[in-house]
Amino acid sequence: MKRVILLGTMASVLVLSACKGGNKKEETSENAATASQSSTPAEETKPAANQPKEYKVTFTPDSAIIGKKKEALVKILGATAMAMTDPDGKDNGVELVVKLQATNKAHINEGYNISVSYSNSRLQLDNGTNVTCKTGTDYLRAEPEATGKEESWTYEIPAGAKPTALNLFMDDTRVSVGITMSEK
Repeated sequence: MKRVILLGTMASVLVLSACKGGNKKEETSENAATASQSSTPAEETKPAANQPKEYKVTFTPDSAIIGKKKEALVKILGATAMAMTDPDGKDNGVELVVKLQATNKAHINEGYNISVSYSNSRLQLDNGTNVTCKTGTDYLRAEPEATGKEESWTYEIPAGAKPTALNLFMDDTRVSVGITMSEK
């Protein structure tokens, strides 16, 4: 009986030690696999040589109140700016896409729908000129006590110029939002 217990104990110790060693080998191979996977995204984040140049765009402030009764709140949700170049690499300027959204602060039975037109907006440049919006998904619209959908307005900035302000117009009123653009 003592021999059976002794052999059983030795067999279980051998089985446990063999299993533990196998887990270590699997863990090591799993760690190697995750290490190789984590190095792959780092390589992907490097921009390729043929990628267009991108710029970081910030607005100060990121919202503005406009209208004779100050009923429209225009929120700038973000922007993207990409360098435009021809096949020879010549700089043709920057395409700036601004994402905006409007909120109508007027009360339901006392107000009316608001609309801020992209065709009336102006992008002021550091060289003293103003650029009109090239295209827009739609006007900024909102019903009383509601927020409209997000719209994108596209501006083309000539080579060598940088934007300094975005001017919005509504109901014979004007508001200006400062813009800074820097390399990423």
